[in-house]
Amino acid sequence: MNEVSNGEVLGKNSQVARLRKIVKQTNFSLVLGIVLLILLFFASISYAFVSNEQLESTMYLNQYRLGSKALTTAVQSYAVTGDTMYYDDYMRELNTDKNRDIAWAGLEENNIRDYEWAELNEIAFLSNNLVPLEEEAMAAVASGDTATAIAFVFGEEYSDTIQKINSMTDNVITDIQNRLDSSKKMFMMIQIICAVAFLAGFIRLAQQCLRTIRFSQTELLIPIIKVSDQMALLADGNLHTDFDLKEDDSEVGNMVASIRFMKDNMAAIIGEIAYVLEQMGQGNYIVSVEQNYVGEYVKIKDSLNRIVEEMRETVSTIQAVSREIDSGSAQLAYAADDLATACTSQATEVSDLMMMLTELGDSIEYNEKEAEEAVKISNLASSTLVVGAQKMDELREAMQEISQCSEQIISVIAAISDIGDEIDMLSLNASIESARAGEAGKGFAVVAEQVKKLAEASQNAVGQTSELIERTVQSVEVGTRITSEAAANMEEVQMGAEETTGRINGIVEKLKKEVESIAHINESISVVAGIVDNNSATSEETAAVSEQQKTQVESMVELMNKFKV
Repeated sequence: MNEVSNGEVLGKNSQVARLRKIVKQTNFSLVLGIVLLILLFFASISYAFVSNEQLESTMYLNQYRLGSKALTTAVQSYAVTGDTMYYDDYMRELNTDKNRDIAWAGLEENNIRDYEWAELNEIAFLSNNLVPLEEEAMAAVASGDTATAIAFVFGEEYSDTIQKINSMTDNVITDIQNRLDSSKKMFMMIQIICAVAFLAGFIRLAQQCLRTIRFSQTELLIPIIKVSDQMALLADGNLHTDFDLKEDDSEVGNMVASIRFMKDNMAAIIGEIAYVLEQMGQGNYIVSVEQNYVGEYVKIKDSLNRIVEEMRETVSTIQAVSREIDSGSAQLAYAADDLATACTSQATEVSDLMMMLTELGDSIEYNEKEAEEAVKISNLASSTLVVGAQKMDELREAMQEISQCSEQIISVIAAISDIGDEIDMLSLNASIESARAGEAGKGFAVVAEQVKKLAEASQNAVGQTSELIERTVQSVEVGTRITSEAAANMEEVQMGAEETTGRINGIVEKLKKEVESIAHINESISVVAGIVDNNSATSEETAAVSEQQKTQVESMVELMNKFKV
């Protein structure tokens, strides 16, 4: 029947179960050895104690017997010889040496049985009964009656009592020794049994230790080293080394099975991941991870599938955006070309306008000089009135020419305004297309913004120019009207030369203002010309950039078409 550990059933080959069995047997042998050792120790102590007790009891009994014998010998010798030395020996033994009392006290400390005490008490009783005979014998000796003294201590009663005491003492000693010998034999037997059992247990414990060592060496240490080597190879990424351990239902066998499963599973996972990444590197995103991933590897599978799906969506989006950018870049290139053409036409028209304004300025300066001459002529006399009339006709024609030039300037300004509106519209379209292009159109968005600013500057300059032209036209109309009145009233001029001179002076002042206005117009037109030239150059650069972006977008579209999604 298999063992159960922590809710799990252990197989018959389980190292844990086998090691537990060995450990249990070893622990049993160890505990048994300790118990036997303790029993052997107590048996030895008990044997020593019994031996000591036997020795002490024998010694005390012999001491008691020697004390009694010393008293008997001293009193008998004193009775025979009457020598006081023996009396002194008797009294010294009785009062000083007290061997019997010392022996009795020692016996009381030993473990004497009750029946043995009964015999000892009888011996003590008999010894005490001899005291009156001994005292009478010593009294007889003291009175000089040695025969009576000898009769007391050598008589039948005294001799029988002494013999009985010695016999009982020998019996007690024999009984105590026999009892203690039995105890010694028992403890000796226990010692022998415990020693033999301890030796057998020690041999068994040694066998268990050897078995444990052999089991640890063959079943644990060597397989663990091999498993450790395999784990080190796995840590180094080596999944194809041989593994000579067998799979079974033991713990090491389970580790072997787990390692082999992990190697096979990791090899399959790595192979599939490598294949998927290789396909992704070749632009094929119509792939997915199908291998059976376990544990934490499921996260890798989910993440890789999510990466493939997101990359597929991203590439699809980039392909669609690149196609839209391709279409928008073509439109942007066409719009840039149109913008460059329009800017070139605008620059040409502005150049013509500058030429016309130059001619107008020259004409106005000439009219100013003529007006000054007219003032001089009007101061001479009416004799030069005919010449003045002719000059007034020329002045009228010049005013008409100025008026015509002003009308032409107005038409040129209108054309410039239309061109500015067109540039503004092109800038708006370019901004829209660059916004569609995203990151790829940011550079062109800057160009579109500059074109828009140039268009706004052109519109502002055109507005200022239009205002100046309108003021010029108004001044020309005033000059024309004054000239007509002067021609119609030449006769009145002749009659009022001073009035005519004043008016001509007014005309001169107005012409001077017109010359200043024309100078301002020239400056404004120069600014407009610079802006238009800049617009033209920017438009050409925009057209070149648009063409380059169109080429790059076409290359990107061609590259994105290589991906399979």
